[in-house]
Amino acid sequence: MLTLHRDDYTAAASWRILEWCMTRGADEFTLGFLGPPYVPDTSWAELDELLAPFRRRVASAGDRWMLTGESAAVLQAMLPNGLLGGTEGPTAVRDPAVYRGGALMLSVESDAGVGSLSLQDDDEASLARSGLPVHRGGTAR
Repeated sequence: MLTLHRDDYTAAASWRILEWCMTRGADEFTLGFLGPPYVPDTSWAELDELLAPFRRRVASAGDRWMLTGESAAVLQAMLPNGLLGGTEGPTAVRDPAVYRGGALMLSVESDAGVGSLSLQDDDEASLARSGLPVHRGGTAR
C-alpha cells in the first residue's frame, strides 16, 4: 500500500490523483459528511442535487456515485481545498473514497491530509510514470 500526503500537492495538483485513478479504471466514489446529511432546505439539499445524476445505491456500503468527467468536476467544486484537503464549515464534505469495479482503490482521510492507494497489477509502474509523489514507509518516491 502506498500513501499520498497533502504536503506534496497543491489543491489544484491533487486532482491529478483522481485523474490517474480514472485512467486506471476507477468508476465510483463515496463521500463522508460533517453534519446531518440529506436535510431539506440546507446546503445538503444543494449538494444532494449536484450528485443526484450520478447516484448508485449500494445497500452494503451506503451511497456511491458514478465517477465520470462530469462527476469529477462536481467533486472539485465540493472540495475546494483539493482531493487531500481539509474540511470546513458545518456541512463539510470529507473523506472521499474511489472504487474500481467495486474494490477500494483510494481512501482519503481529509483531516489528516493522507490518502491510501490499493494497487493492482501494473498500477505501481503506471503511478511511477505519472510522476505523482507517493510514500512507502514514510519516504517520498
